[in-house]
Amino acid sequence: MFVQKGDIKIITAKAEEIRINQNELALRLKTGREYESELLEKCRKRFNETVSYRCACIRIPVDLSEENVCKFDFAQVHSKNLYRNLQGCKEVFVLAVTTGIAVDRLLARLNITSQAEHFVTDGLSSAAIESFCDYVSDILSENLKCASRFSAGYGDFSIEFQKPLLERLSAAETLGITLNSAYLMTPVKSITAIMGIKL
Repeated sequence: MFVQKGDIKIITAKAEEIRINQNELALRLKTGREYESELLEKCRKRFNETVSYRCACIRIPVDLSEENVCKFDFAQVHSKNLYRNLQGCKEVFVLAVTTGIAVDRLLARLNITSQAEHFVTDGLSSAAIESFCDYVSDILSENLKCASRFSAGYGDFSIEFQKPLLERLSAAETLGITLNSAYLMTPVKSITAIMGIKL
């Protein structure tokens, strides 16, 4: 579902719309790809009843005229890695995605009541947010050629960029995402990214 708030597009999805990548899940749970169990099914059911998939994104120009500097309408970034990733792009999607604060609360509760269920649910939610990112990327890149997503904290792309990015997306209002002094997000299962559009 799409909602427009100014130039910010809000994308939401129901749990059944997101197919969690089984390779990603197996990696998180340190199991074989086709792993299934009563515990996993129990945790999946509860997670699906709890999750609230939400994304806020904008499509804006990027100025790459200065080497290793990426200039957006809300900030500029000195990053060789991001600059290289955005080569050939004149526009970008700026996005933030989350599974919602209720998942954080569920994980906090399970950390006290059941370490096994906490481990499985944590793995599920980590795989789920990556799969939701893929879902959003597929929607945004329809009929477009896009670069791979690139997130603050990768390479020399400073994690401090989280702050202006989230402010530009009004993320506290649109997604309920806040940032602490170490630039870590709440809800924990949240991701920000830049995705270049190759025109």
